[in-house]
Amino acid sequence: MAQIEIPESWRKQVCAILATEATGSLIQWTNDAIKRYEADSGFSWTYEAYQAFRNFLLGAHAHGCNVVMDKPVGETYEFYFPFKAVIFYGKILLRNDRRRVVIFSAHRPLKGKLSCE
Repeated sequence: MAQIEIPESWRKQVCAILATEATGSLIQWTNDAIKRYEADSGFSWTYEAYQAFRNFLLGAHAHGCNVVMDKPVGETYEFYFPFKAVIFYGKILLRNDRRRVVIFSAHRPLKGKLSCE
């Protein structure tokens, strides 16, 4: 299945939360996500990831795949986005309250292409 355009309402809400840069309260990183991000980004600050996510998600070609997650409850999309002239893989969950996000991935891709199946 082909990638889809990530819904605008999801993108705008996620970007508004990322713009707060409120790591720990509104923005949660999984342990795996932060370790991979630090390793692949050369220990860049998290705000740099937030800006790269926002640039991609608010752009004209924000496509990705909807992912069903067991936990936590929310709406999740995975996508490729540019980070410091390198392609990174991102996966973000917008919680059902639409006020908090969980970052599951922000690192170099581990596989070739996204498969929305």
